[in-house]
Amino acid sequence: MNPFHHGVTVSGEDFCPRPELIAALRGHIESRQNCVVRGIRRVGKTSAVLEAIRGAGKAGHIYVNCWGKLGFRELTTAIYEAFLTYQRRRGLSLEKVIRAFAHLRPQATIDPYSGTPSFSVDLGSGVLDSPKSLEHVFDTLAEEGEVRPLVVVLDEFQALLGLPEPDAAFATLRGAIQLQPRVTYFFLGSLRHQVDDIFNNPDRPFFKSAASVVVEPIAREAYATYLRRKFASGERTIESEAMAAVFDAACDITGDVQQLCSELWNCTDPGDVIDVGTVPRALGRIPHAEHESNSRIIDLLSPGQVRVLVGLARVGGGRPTSKGFLAASGIAQPSSVTRALNRLLDRGLIYRDADGYEFFSPFFRTWLLAQEG
Repeated sequence: MNPFHHGVTVSGEDFCPRPELIAALRGHIESRQNCVVRGIRRVGKTSAVLEAIRGAGKAGHIYVNCWGKLGFRELTTAIYEAFLTYQRRRGLSLEKVIRAFAHLRPQATIDPYSGTPSFSVDLGSGVLDSPKSLEHVFDTLAEEGEVRPLVVVLDEFQALLGLPEPDAAFATLRGAIQLQPRVTYFFLGSLRHQVDDIFNNPDRPFFKSAASVVVEPIAREAYATYLRRKFASGERTIESEAMAAVFDAACDITGDVQQLCSELWNCTDPGDVIDVGTVPRALGRIPHAEHESNSRIIDLLSPGQVRVLVGLARVGGGRPTSKGFLAASGIAQPSSVTRALNRLLDRGLIYRDADGYEFFSPFFRTWLLAQEG
């Protein structure tokens, strides 16, 4: 069985040890300190936070992914559904969960393979699609926190900037959370400029309201040891030069390293030695596998945004308004590039660091270049 997992949270033996990071996160849990966790996508934020919670004694957790929640009713529903899942996970029978929270009109669906239930709720017509709809659900979380230690994980928290009334939403959330000393909140964010606007902008309700932890890529030496052990479980050996090529191709992004290693596993057999020449073969399998999803992304972009992405793929994002970049992207005006970059940042396709603009997924860049023939 392929031991490399990507695109999902991992735990136990599938979680590469990150002792310093886990210690920092666990320290905030034990001190009930709310925390904002920053890091680019696929770097392992969610897995690290959930791993820290699992080792934090009796603390239970509620996990909500805020991505794609375009209205208050939708967000409120997602939190209630996560709350019911938490109640089932902590030991309540399915019947007791449904009976205790009958006012939410819960419906349970059982996964036929794992036997794990998931919940949907019907809030009825009494819940308005407004910031006020959040107040009751956060009161429910506060009540639970008074009974037992509770950690609430709000993943992709910056997505709430897309709500119809974001300032009112953040004010409501901040007002509720600051009155919950027995509930610990972890705010996970992958779009740094938006996360910074929420927590570092003096005009925002969450200004300096949480401790900060930055999740960086795993150090190569430690990650290589872990990955070699995984390859060895299938009687495969990877040479040092090949391992370095994997890290380079994946830009050290934790999830992308796993994805490329997964393809290396798929294109080799027990007893094989993976050398540097094997890596391009595995790398070539990824654009084909992701062609459909990447094509859908491109279809949602304007022609100018696509040209800017192509320019980034060709020459990099160190100087996106230079003559060389304008020529590579086929755009005449630097202002047009700047506007497109801002939209691509908001869409979460690229991010900005000290060296300029980068793709969140290095394999998306590979796919773009492959389309040019």
